[in-house]
Amino acid sequence: MKTPLERAQAKREQLERELRRSPDFHLYLLTKSLRDRARMESVLMDIPQFALWRTLTRSVESVEASGV
Repeated sequence: MKTPLERAQAKREQLERELRRSPDFHLYLLTKSLRDRARMESVLMDIPQFALWRTLTRSVESVEASGV
């Protein structure tokens, strides 16, 4: 049985595979500037898959950083 973290990671990976079909998502991943990245996030948030991917990414990173 998978843990909630493992399920979140799997869903995030699935969403990322789908989002990688979008040139805008590729550009987002390549963007280094925090200001530019934030601006791109605001545009990409209109895509439900991106919003979920971003939420899952931040949650997973938070759990991993806490060492749980």
